[in-house]
Amino acid sequence: MEEKKKLEIPTPEKMLDKFFKWFDKNKRLAFIVVLVLGIITHITMITETIMSQDGLWNSINYSKPDAWEKTLGRWGIEVVERLNYFIAIPTISTISSILALAIATVFIVDLFDFKSKISIIFTSAIIVLTPTLTVTLIYVYTAFAYCFNFLISTLVIWFIYKFKHKKIGLILATLCFMFSLSIYQSYIGVSIGLCVMISIIHLLKGEKSIKEILLNILKTVCCVVLGGILYYVATMVILKSSNLEISAYKGAQNISIIGILTGLKTTILQTYKDFFAFFLKDTIVYNTNYRREVIYGLFFIVFAIATIISFVTIKEENKKIKIARIILSVIFTLVIPVALNIIDVLIVGTQMYSLTTVQMILIIPFVFAIFEIINKGTILKWIAVISCIGIMGTYYIADNTSYAALKLTYNQAYSTTMRVMDRIENTEGYYKGYPVVFGGIIGDLNYPRNSALYTYAVDPIFRSPAFHGTYSGAIGTWVSFIRIFYGIDVPVVSAETYAEVVTSDEFKEMGIFPDEDSVKIIDGNIVVKFMEDPWLPF
Repeated sequence: MEEKKKLEIPTPEKMLDKFFKWFDKNKRLAFIVVLVLGIITHITMITETIMSQDGLWNSINYSKPDAWEKTLGRWGIEVVERLNYFIAIPTISTISSILALAIATVFIVDLFDFKSKISIIFTSAIIVLTPTLTVTLIYVYTAFAYCFNFLISTLVIWFIYKFKHKKIGLILATLCFMFSLSIYQSYIGVSIGLCVMISIIHLLKGEKSIKEILLNILKTVCCVVLGGILYYVATMVILKSSNLEISAYKGAQNISIIGILTGLKTTILQTYKDFFAFFLKDTIVYNTNYRREVIYGLFFIVFAIATIISFVTIKEENKKIKIARIILSVIFTLVIPVALNIIDVLIVGTQMYSLTTVQMILIIPFVFAIFEIINKGTILKWIAVISCIGIMGTYYIADNTSYAALKLTYNQAYSTTMRVMDRIENTEGYYKGYPVVFGGIIGDLNYPRNSALYTYAVDPIFRSPAFHGTYSGAIGTWVSFIRIFYGIDVPVVSAETYAEVVTSDEFKEMGIFPDEDSVKIIDGNIVVKFMEDPWLPF
């Protein structure tokens, strides 16, 4: 009778040895490129105190996510941001975000099994240069959590496809997917997109049987479904224990199987619209100001030719199986936009925007993976490389132009607010603690921003005022801005009083700041008018 093998627990030395064998020079190259290029590109976010409107509203004095994030089902943000001690300042959030992306890129390189240094360098560079990261970083109170989400969304597929202990890998993949949903649901596209892309690579390489490939897809579906169920249960428990209900924000409360099935025709069409809008239009990120849509067009033409070559040159002796591989490869390739924008399908009426499209950039590593498969078409590859350099160049310029534009906006907001506070304090009858009504926000009506930089920014958010454009957001950003940058606590009036004041005849007769009559006392409140029809709280 054979003796049972004893379970061998690896020593720390053996574990380190295995890790460094896995973390080879290609993966180290990916990590270093993201880290170095990330710091160079986003140095402004490391050295300056600038952020989005939501960032200003929630950052600097941000202690931890509140009930709002829980009602959105984003309770994972609190877990991740603990790693930064809830210190939401650009320096810390940017460095930690770049580090998370560097680790994620290592796993992406492993998933695509890149051997070429060109593929690794361009994959790493494109991930850290993408304009969607620039938009993510200015949301400094969630930037690290979102980039960490990109990492664990990648790990979902890595645990299924690459982890040696298959059963444990499936468990870990399920847990990663559950946690990914708890941070930001839009990152589903990272996992699903990678699953489809890696399946195509395996079909084209011919190293795995169709059965194995379909089985891995089935495993992914099971992990996604189980992870989704676990997430739903955990979310309901958290909401119930906190006496909260799921938010109606962007239709999140209306997700249902019936709703998904009945809206498939519309939602699938929307995924393709969003895919092409991201690369060829200005509705998600600005492309035409750099003629980037032309460069993208060239890149996708090369991609289409390389893909056709890869279909023809599939390594498979059995003709029927080869045809099956080609058919599946074509179908999966056509499904890529749906996979990347799967959130469009899950939530009817959703439309992607810059903050929710970070997964789109995975198409570029996928193209380089195709080139490694065909192992020919040198001219095609060089055209792809040159066009990719052009894309990266426009990314770098757009990223830094956006930061410069945001800095100009902050300078204007700072100098204008200084004048506002000076006018308030010099108003006859003013005393410290006087209730204040800010009738709107600083915008182009007060001091136009004439710099041409704004036309070369990443997307519309960089052309917007520094303050949030809703009632609660405007009040919140005003209070945060004055407290953080001036060290003054400004008492604001109640929502009811605010509504009464800004709809009164006296307010309508006032001039718009900086007019002489733009600051006055109405019914015992200091009122500053920035616009004719400020947002109402009700």
